[in-house]
Amino acid sequence: MISEENHKLSENGFYFVPPDGNKADYIQFIEDKLPINDLTEVFGMHENAEITSAINTTNVILGTALTLQPRVSSAAGKSQD
Repeated sequence: MISEENHKLSENGFYFVPPDGNKADYIQFIEDKLPINDLTEVFGMHENAEITSAINTTNVILGTALTLQPRVSSAAGKSQD
């Protein structure tokens, strides 16, 4: 793996062993070549796992936003819902 230049670590080719260099070269490699969001392929998961993760994150964010709403009831018994 180390002796092979640009050895692929994933099937899609996004993740591969960078060429030899100093610390600044490795940091530049990470910033330029690696995707911002980790692909599920890196963790050995199916592509649909990313969809499930996004849905769960959305549910947590919306659930938190709903808990921040004031709980006020009027005299008529109607709520903001």
